[in-house]
Amino acid sequence: MADKDAAEIAQITFFLAREEKNFAELIDSEADITNKSSYRKQIFKVGDIPCEFLFFEAHSERANPPWLDFVNEQVQPKEHFSFSGYSKSANGILLIKIKDRILAATFGRSATACLRKDRLEPDFGIKTAMNLCGNEEIRQTKSQSNTITTTHIDRQVAQPSDAFVFGLSEAEDLKYISAHVKGNKSITLQGRDSLTIKIVGEDKLTWDKLINQCDLFLRAYASTDYAALFPNYKNFKPATSEEIKSLDAILMNKLRSKDFEKLRLSIPEFISDDEFSFSYTNYPAKENIIYSHIDVSQLSNAVVLDEIDVEKLKAKKIYAYSSEDDRIIHNKRWAIYDCLVFEHELGGKYFILSDGRWVEVDDDFYKSIKNFIENRLHVEEPEKEFLSIAIGDDKVMKNKEAIFNEEVIKIRSSAVLFDRAKLRIGKGRKDKEFCDILDINDAGAIRIINCKPLKEASSINYLFSQAKFYCEAFLHDESFLADIRDHIAKSGSARTGDYLSRISDNIENIKGQDYVVCLWLLYDEREKSLPNHTKIPLIAQYELKLMHDHLRKTCKFSDIILRFIPVKMSGFSKKVKPKPKAA
Repeated sequence: MADKDAAEIAQITFFLAREEKNFAELIDSEADITNKSSYRKQIFKVGDIPCEFLFFEAHSERANPPWLDFVNEQVQPKEHFSFSGYSKSANGILLIKIKDRILAATFGRSATACLRKDRLEPDFGIKTAMNLCGNEEIRQTKSQSNTITTTHIDRQVAQPSDAFVFGLSEAEDLKYISAHVKGNKSITLQGRDSLTIKIVGEDKLTWDKLINQCDLFLRAYASTDYAALFPNYKNFKPATSEEIKSLDAILMNKLRSKDFEKLRLSIPEFISDDEFSFSYTNYPAKENIIYSHIDVSQLSNAVVLDEIDVEKLKAKKIYAYSSEDDRIIHNKRWAIYDCLVFEHELGGKYFILSDGRWVEVDDDFYKSIKNFIENRLHVEEPEKEFLSIAIGDDKVMKNKEAIFNEEVIKIRSSAVLFDRAKLRIGKGRKDKEFCDILDINDAGAIRIINCKPLKEASSINYLFSQAKFYCEAFLHDESFLADIRDHIAKSGSARTGDYLSRISDNIENIKGQDYVVCLWLLYDEREKSLPNHTKIPLIAQYELKLMHDHLRKTCKFSDIILRFIPVKMSGFSKKVKPKPKAA
């Protein structure tokens, strides 16, 4: 075929396989692609590049949509409206192998679902796009904020612009980018897990150009240029299969030897202590042991550690138990492997296991966090009057932060309890707290105190996010300020007048420099290894750094002080008989 008549394509989307050596490993066997309608496979080469193309048709039948059934309810049966239809669509998967890496292009609505997601690089698209496009010709971004409630933020501009125009804050994680390739406005790359290339004009992709682009994508993906250009993109990259194998082996040895010092169990989402306890079993016909909170030491009872391996940890589950309903919620469960938090250095690199994934931490990023924790963070010893407060509630068999807060108020009667206060921010619901305790200390400074048990990264992160969110609202939201003052006035504190005189009713007079933010992490005084700020999980250290820098540099609070408070916790557990499963 003459070059001027060569087939061309203007848009194509690629995924990158992790480290698979053959095409078949990338196809999900459960998709049963070979039995789909009109399935065909064609093997060929473009030059010396091996390729494989899989084709199939997807069929679907259409019946009455819900809105038509809704209308029919008011229509005589003989006059009912009905609709039926049948459609089929073409789908294809193009597999290309370049330098022992496999790229997969998908076509049609059903093709992507036939790929094994666990065999795909999760950051291929965004890293490649950041490296090839730079930060000057961006059209669209998607980010995720690190606040109490995870917030997804989409930004789009009328014309390609520099990154600073998008107003991304350090507390946002960049999740998606759409931008022009540097030096070529006719080519746009869009990236998250997959990478889409769009070409306008006449210079579309022929087969030779497509192969050249794939080679360019692989080289760009391997680059680390993005780190300097996009500080909002977290500096983590997936560990290789060989690294995962070595790290899992180290983890298994730690578990088999019951060396739990650097291991934590953490539900990979925020779970309210007041709502749920946990169980390692969900037996339908015999008793299950319920724990008030999860702890890595419980694994000795939950699994046979001498025989443990990765597959067993992925198969064994932790279930949520509802105290209110007095039963295990069978569909609220997590694999133990996904709940393990472990950090380890291997070959001069630092790795984290979190949410079931091993990731390598960028060295400069790691050092910046450690420098903050070791040299900039203000940590103080706990005040003696608040030591060894018992926080166990025998009635509900839970250790409760609320008990600690209430006891602090009894000890320091001039303080104001804000835990479980019902305050409003803006036009929202009255369900905000501001802090746990507001206190004027002996030096005359107003302290905004936030407390949380030191037990897992998600709980600690919530404390840091809560402090950032509420303290910022305190400086800027008039409704919130009014509710805070009203709550103080009704608190019965002997120093109500002092608080109200120092917290103006005019939002313009509220300055961060007049207040100190305190973070109190409660831990079981029976722990053999005393906690400190350097032992907090790295992810939580990062969240602490974000919160600290925002409140100090932007909001200008006079100080951020971290304390570890030993308390008396009870190791509650009980046996419960099975009940019908909840939906």
